Amino acid sequence: MKPDSRIELGDVTPHNIKQLKRLNQVIFPVSYNDKFYKDVLEVGELAKLGTKMLNHVLNICEKDGTFDNIYLHVQISNESAIDFYRKFGFEIIETKKNYYKRIEPADAHVLQKNLKVPSGHNAETQKTDN
Repeated sequence: MKPDSRIELGDVTPHNIKQLKRLNQVIFPVSYNDKFYKDVLEVGELAKLGTKMLNHVLNICEKDGTFDNIYLHVQISNESAIDFYRKFGFEIIETKKNYYKRIEPADAHVLQKNLKVPSGHNAETQKTDN
């Protein structure tokens, strides 16, 4: 029998926010304050649990149509995360010195994904003069 390959994204709720906090403490070298978790509860659909979280967020932002860009921070030594985000169209646009307070290296790259097609360009076809 084949295992079910469906992945469902659960909502972050007051009932599982402590589980999310514990997962973050184990996985990430950064500690998030209580305000972070309060904000997570308030953003609703944009804070889903699960391995397809990034696609979920990108799909919501693209369908909404009011977002121009998405930004995120990645520790400069985290090459696997940088490569992961680049596959989704993110680019390094800036490096912030001493962004992290309790980890080394303390610097973070700011990555951006542009969701808007530049004016004068058609997303499906572009004419080029030969």
